[in-house]
Amino acid sequence: MPSLGFPITVELVEEPRTLFRACHGSTVTEITAALRSNYETGRPPHPADLRATILHMAVSMFENEERVLNFARRRPGRLGTHVARVELQPGHGICVADTGSAGHWSVWGRPAVLVDLVSNVVPVGD
Repeated sequence: MPSLGFPITVELVEEPRTLFRACHGSTVTEITAALRSNYETGRPPHPADLRATILHMAVSMFENEERVLNFARRRPGRLGTHVARVELQPGHGICVADTGSAGHWSVWGRPAVLVDLVSNVVPVGD
């Protein structure tokens, strides 16, 4: 299997950082479900996850809300009907790595902690 082509550098969140995640609804239950990794939920790995298992154990988030909204509009059944704004804060044991395309982050954190850091949820719309 080919390598990712770049190193994965995992960092502890030591400064506040805002990221966005698509989710299937706006209830705490639906948002919490979106903040669970494919590994944790038993979903099959993304092709990149096969090259680095650590990615299968992460949650994908993005720096740009509009980008997530556009992705979700194109694939609402797969990505979600809403976008959650997650205000990552130091002191919660959350780790991040700059992976994939520009503005894409892999995030590791306990879903119950991550959901408490959600500051806003907006519908994807048309």
